[in-house]
This record gives sequence, C-alpha cells and structure tokens, in this order.
Amino acid sequence: MTDNDMPALAPGAAFAQGAAAALAPVAQDLDTVDEQVRSGQLRLDEGTARRLLASVAAVQSRVHELIADTGQRVDRPLRLGDNVIGRTMGERLRQAASGGTDAALPVLEEFSGQLEKLELIVRRAAGLIVAADEEASELLRQKGDVR
Repeated sequence: MTDNDMPALAPGAAFAQGAAAALAPVAQDLDTVDEQVRSGQLRLDEGTARRLLASVAAVQSRVHELIADTGQRVDRPLRLGDNVIGRTMGERLRQAASGGTDAALPVLEEFSGQLEKLELIVRRAAGLIVAADEEASELLRQKGDVR
C-alpha cells in the first residue's frame, strides 16, 4: 500500500495501464475511418495503400515478436530469490507483464488486433479487398471449382 492507501502498482504497470487507456480512442478513431471508407467518403490510391500496408506489416511483425518473447519469458514464476521478498517481487513483475487486461501482454495483443483492423481498412480504402476477392474467384474458376 502507498501512503494514500491505494495499492502499489507493480513495476511497469503504470506504463501498461497508460498504454491500455491510450488504445481506446484509437479503436474509436479506426471505427470512424472505417465508416468513412465504407460510405465512400475516403479512398486511398493503390501505391499509397501498399506503402502504408508495408509499414503496418513491419510494426505488426515487431508486435508479434514482443508478444512471443513476453509470453515465453514472463508469464511464469520469476526466481528472484527463495524468500518472501524475492517471491513477492517476482509475482508483481509477472503480473505487470501478463496479469490483467492492462498488463503488458494483453495490451500488446490488443494493439496487434488494432493493427489488423487498420490493415483491413487500408485494403478496403484502396479497393485491394475487392481485387483480392476477384483474384480468388478467378483462381477458383480456373480450377473448375466455381462456375
């Protein structure tokens, strides 16, 4: 407990809580942009979309690396000493990384989901989804599976 009788945050928890809170308005903004794309108010040219998609893919790749690394290394008991202080600190650090919805791992997973949504919006805005659907349909027709 701290002086004002609030539970002390585990190291790193303040960062994760701040990041989790910052993702909420981003999700709302993505919904707004998606509505504009779906209504035809917003379009992207294919070249710009492909450059943006490459950037999003690079960020998504790094986020997936962080998720994998965090999951393998942190979501398990940390051995900081075989005493009450070592066990307490180890558990607090583990909880900050993988504990609740505002821990580092769930925040990274949420961020990854928002990047996936952004990718879909960009593809839709540039007409790349329609092109991919048409290409898949053509491939199926060539295989004789669809008439």
